[in-house]
Amino acid sequence: MQRAILNFKEENKRIETNSSCSLHRTEHRRRSIMSSSITSQVYSCIRDDDYNAAIDILKAKLGDFPRSRPLLSLLAYCCYHNQEYTRASEFYETLTELCPKSEEYHVNYVQSLVKGGSYLDASRVAASSLMSSSMHSQRLKLLQAQAEMEQGMMSESSKTLSKCAEDDPETIIALSTLAFKDGNFDKALATYKSARHIMSSNQRMLTYCIALCHYRLREYDASLELIEEIIDTTKVKNQNSNDTFVKEALNLKAVLLYEMKQYAAAKTVTTLFDEDLDAVTAHNHAIINVAEDPSAGIQKLGTLLSQQSLPPETLGNLLTLYTSHGQDILAAEVFEANKHLAGDLLRPELYAYFEAVSLSLTCPDDAIAMMEAQRAHYIHNLSVSKQSISEKAKVVSARPATASRHKATSRPTATAEKKGHPLSNKDFDSILDSYMPLLCLQAKLYWERREYSMVENLLRDNVDFCSDQDAWLMNMGHVMFAQGDKFEASVTYYERLLERCARADLFKMPAVALANLCVAYVLIEQNETAEELIKTIEREEEELAAMENSGGQIYHSCIVNLCIGSLYCERKNYAFGIDRICKSMEPFEKNVCSDTWFYAKKSLLAFALSLSNQSAMIKDFLFRDLIQFLEEMETYGKVIPTESNEAEVTIASEARKLKNMFTLLAHDM
Repeated sequence: MQRAILNFKEENKRIETNSSCSLHRTEHRRRSIMSSSITSQVYSCIRDDDYNAAIDILKAKLGDFPRSRPLLSLLAYCCYHNQEYTRASEFYETLTELCPKSEEYHVNYVQSLVKGGSYLDASRVAASSLMSSSMHSQRLKLLQAQAEMEQGMMSESSKTLSKCAEDDPETIIALSTLAFKDGNFDKALATYKSARHIMSSNQRMLTYCIALCHYRLREYDASLELIEEIIDTTKVKNQNSNDTFVKEALNLKAVLLYEMKQYAAAKTVTTLFDEDLDAVTAHNHAIINVAEDPSAGIQKLGTLLSQQSLPPETLGNLLTLYTSHGQDILAAEVFEANKHLAGDLLRPELYAYFEAVSLSLTCPDDAIAMMEAQRAHYIHNLSVSKQSISEKAKVVSARPATASRHKATSRPTATAEKKGHPLSNKDFDSILDSYMPLLCLQAKLYWERREYSMVENLLRDNVDFCSDQDAWLMNMGHVMFAQGDKFEASVTYYERLLERCARADLFKMPAVALANLCVAYVLIEQNETAEELIKTIEREEEELAAMENSGGQIYHSCIVNLCIGSLYCERKNYAFGIDRICKSMEPFEKNVCSDTWFYAKKSLLAFALSLSNQSAMIKDFLFRDLIQFLEEMETYGKVIPTESNEAEVTIASEARKLKNMFTLLAHDM
């Protein structure tokens, strides 16, 4: 979710600018082919960063002097700084043919190829170029290493960097970048810090890279502190918030706040600049605002996926959004259509997961077999990681507590805590984060077959690793609830989840889990507890609604009451159940949505089936209330699509059909 383009472009740009300007001035003195007025115009345009105008003037002269070295050199320079890297590389290639002994042209040619994304050509040209100057040789090797790095040729890039000057700050930065791209964030962090210590320039870039390493290591506080330092420095210098480097810092700040669950603050950061300025900003804006408008976020990520310069996280986040919103078919279609990208853009474990999602739609048994093999690999890694944590804890506990003898009541310093913390379990958490979606997917396949005992066994087999995970607690509650005779057990799991969520935000607990908990309370004859929880939900909803910028609409109390009504309908107490369902949707302008309608119509259809089988009767007052309720649904659901995801199927159209159905059933009775 963050800009991960780490290279030494800032330093290269400085060297490129200095060397090119020097070369151009020398050539201009040596051979003047343009009038002084034209020369003045060109350099004025360059001074004002108006490269388009300079290019137009130079191209007009190039027609008269197609092999002019000064013209070609200036054109290459202007195209490069106008981000027309392909054209720049073409001009520099011509210059290397005209001036084969000019090492600077060879270096600038390779640099243009790298910037233009022609990494294979850059590697080839760099490998075939011989430099007598140590400075040029160093720059060329660094560019060659960067081109190899961008192609994923990490071992080749490492070999190339081993031929570079070890004490050169650029070499250190390149080694840091290599470690980062290779996933060795601890090593990257150490080398970036070393580079920042010995370099006087590029401090902001290095600080950003260090912050990015902390982010990858899940050290969010340390990362945020460095990003704030960059932003504060920017404010002092009165730089624009849409400056490329500032945007990178703001993007990372938004991501950090999002990961730290400070959603409102993250959203505020995205408003500081135009989200459409670049692909990374647009991507982050879509993710941070997806809870408020999932369809818009999915649409924006889909648009980014069609672009050539897409952020590498785009595909994984789009597929994740589809699956998290129950759109497995769309996820499978996008995955299959982009398999040529998936191998490069998705981590191996994420690729395997979406491959299992795709396979589960056509061959569930094969998908389960695939997931069993993957789970065995995960469980092994989790066991090893957990054992490592346990061993560290034993080592720390066995150390003599020298300091505590002298000052038993003093709290250890933050540094001491960090050095002696036995549960530094970032690796374990990372593995578990990747494992949980796979476990839930396999549980879902068993669930869809109504093999609830298989779901329970699967989840119990993972209790040692997952018992502290919200998803595991919720699914254990669901499967106990679904079996019909384990409501007390379901309450145990739901209450643990409720306790965890209530500390921060009650509404982080899904509405269906709260609804099932209330229903389970009723079924085990704890009606007062159920009513108390419902009142708590309603009260917190009212408080949230009264707050400004409270975010998206909350439907928890409505869905809880709908499920309570459904329970009474299942028990054939239709008078109470239908009445509660109808009243739970009030006020209609607030509560009518596809989710609440799903629960309401489910009970209404069950009631209609009972009436058609003559196993229930509908009294006049209930019939009138029901028809009035369905007419309200027609009024407020005209433009709201149902769960079918077909735009023409709205709540109003389904409510109209139900009204006609109940009218016919009442007439026949």
